[in-house]
Amino acid sequence: MKHSQNEIERPEVTKRIIELLDKQNEKGLKKYGTTIDQVSDMAYDWKLMALEEATDLIQYLQKEVMRLERLLNPI
Repeated sequence: MKHSQNEIERPEVTKRIIELLDKQNEKGLKKYGTTIDQVSDMAYDWKLMALEEATDLIQYLQKEVMRLERLLNPI
């Protein structure tokens, strides 16, 4: 990684994560009219929301594993 006083050259993985965060923030702003920082701490059950998102993540990952298995082992 190249470092300068004003600019850090980020790894591609980091750049993609930042892009995803930016897209999600834009999506949330359009949908809810506010950023997560502006939402009251008491507005949601944040732990429950995180668990729901984690559950979705597990399903998405399992679906991807199944897709890759089909590609690698066609019937």
